[in-house]
Amino acid sequence: MGLIMERLKKTVAAGLIFVIGLFALTSCSKTVEPARTKATTEKTQISRGPLDVTKVTYLIYCGGLPDVEMYVITPDLKVQKYDIWPEIDTYDYFAGELPSEDHYDVTEYEITDTEWSSIVNVLTRVDFMALDEEMSTKDIVDDGSSYYIKVETSDSTHISGGYCAGIDDDPDSRRFAEAKEMIDNACK
Repeated sequence: MGLIMERLKKTVAAGLIFVIGLFALTSCSKTVEPARTKATTEKTQISRGPLDVTKVTYLIYCGGLPDVEMYVITPDLKVQKYDIWPEIDTYDYFAGELPSEDHYDVTEYEITDTEWSSIVNVLTRVDFMALDEEMSTKDIVDDGSSYYIKVETSDSTHISGGYCAGIDDDPDSRRFAEAKEMIDNACK
């Protein structure tokens, strides 16, 4: 009787090992899709690594004032900060348009490699390239600032932002706010 029980235990153990191995092998071959929520059904991007960012331009229209701040950040860790007092005309700052030289100051400085990496990592993590272009708040805010971020990569360009962009309590606003905060921290 002891010999039969010993063989039964070994058979059951071998069967369990076989079943566990079978489940392990089949689970390795399956691709698991990320859970889709209402906010991510249209714009899910799976990236295989950090974005290849070639330039970040961060534009702030100061609330209640005619002043504009623009930061241009490049992978060589250089930052150009433009303090702009625009003339009556409007300018496409992202296209390089500026008022006459007596209406702005330029300051150049450097950020650290860690700060640049943090900017690239947060832009990748929040899937910045898939954010809506228009991110203005839905709330009523008096004299708020407008924030815009333009990200240029080796294969595309994307601009997102708006009036008080990033203050709403929805997933896209939180993603924009996270990117804006990282850029703010690195530049100021």
